[in-house]
Amino acid sequence: MAKKYKIEKSGKKVKWDLLGKNDDFSANMLSASHIEIIGNTSLTLEGCLGVYEYTDTFLKLKLSRGSLIICGADFDIVLLENKQISVRGKISSVEFCV
Repeated sequence: MAKKYKIEKSGKKVKWDLLGKNDDFSANMLSASHIEIIGNTSLTLEGCLGVYEYTDTFLKLKLSRGSLIICGADFDIVLLENKQISVRGKISSVEFCV
């Protein structure tokens, strides 16, 4: 008859608390901006605190930590409310400045 081996677990399982209250990681995640870019025609930013500069080829947005510069052509601000902005146009570059 074959021997049966029993695997013993050493130590307790520890769950990672990624969003703990005393964690610097969680503070950074909650204050961070969220950017979604679809192709080169649409950009949505959550966490926008204002618009520094806006033309049809250049857009500079204020973030909690720095700014976001978008270059391109034919820009149109579709939505600007509750710290969220949506921009459509031909996006050629996106630059994050601290």
